[in-house]
Amino acid sequence: MSTRSISTMWTLMRRELWESPGAFKWAPITILGLTLFFIVFGLILGSRFDNEMAFTLDAIRQFADVPTDQKRLFVTGALFAVSGLFFQILLLVLLFYLSSCLYDERKDRSILFWKSLPVSDTMTVASKVLTACLLAPAIYLVIVVITQLIVLLIATVYGFMAGINPFTAFWLPASLPKLWSVMALGLLIQGLWLLPVYAWLVFCSSWAPRVPILVAVAVPAVISLLQHAWSLLSSFSMPELNVGLIILKRLGSGILPSNIGWRVESSGNNIDLADVEFSEELFMSFSNSLEYLARPEMWVGIGIALALLAGSIWFRRRATDT
Repeated sequence: MSTRSISTMWTLMRRELWESPGAFKWAPITILGLTLFFIVFGLILGSRFDNEMAFTLDAIRQFADVPTDQKRLFVTGALFAVSGLFFQILLLVLLFYLSSCLYDERKDRSILFWKSLPVSDTMTVASKVLTACLLAPAIYLVIVVITQLIVLLIATVYGFMAGINPFTAFWLPASLPKLWSVMALGLLIQGLWLLPVYAWLVFCSSWAPRVPILVAVAVPAVISLLQHAWSLLSSFSMPELNVGLIILKRLGSGILPSNIGWRVESSGNNIDLADVEFSEELFMSFSNSLEYLARPEMWVGIGIALALLAGSIWFRRRATDT
């Protein structure tokens, strides 16, 4: 790709941010504000029941004395928990954004203006997908980093009040560079893993006459119901491959930190909490995310996504009205 093409792509992606400031700018900032509000509210409420914060400060002192590996597990787990709501909202934002990204320009007829510019339909569709896979996650990750730093600063204040060293108790166990690198890698893998879902939404947005998000949900839902009905009528059993369940499973396993696997050792078919190996690697392992690249369903999904995006480009090239 030439420098001019990269510049054009970046301009198109910036256009997406400009057209959807609520989804890509104000939504994560709002989540940051709500997260900090509830944290501060919880601390204030707790102080009302904890006379002079004696119990809280004593708990912090005890935490400072636990083994280092347990500190790392607790701190990284807490920071991942802080990020969970951001990434769940990000997925919802992307689902609605992609389902309307091509439909809206057909609806308000702004497509006539955009098609008059020297930008190909391929570049336009690619810019929307790259915005969903790269730019939007990067923005949310930056806000997550800011939120985590503020949380650590609050913990630092309480650490000083408890008379401990906050650096060794909170900051060092957090392993922030590695934590943020794992999260960034996880978001990149998430973009690839969910690419067929994203491409399906863009495809529906390129041709659906009305409410593309409803069309995107209704089509696989109807196919899934027909599969169930046919299996029950023909063999009175559940279908081996169900479209709806495949999509739901892909969505469920593709959201950070859900796409970070747990190492489980079990001698039988039943797995309980005791089988889970708890360590900092539970959250801080690059291999757990990279493992997705070795799955055949990853590459099958990417192939399906490319086909759907090709269809989206074809429909946009011929789009004139809703």
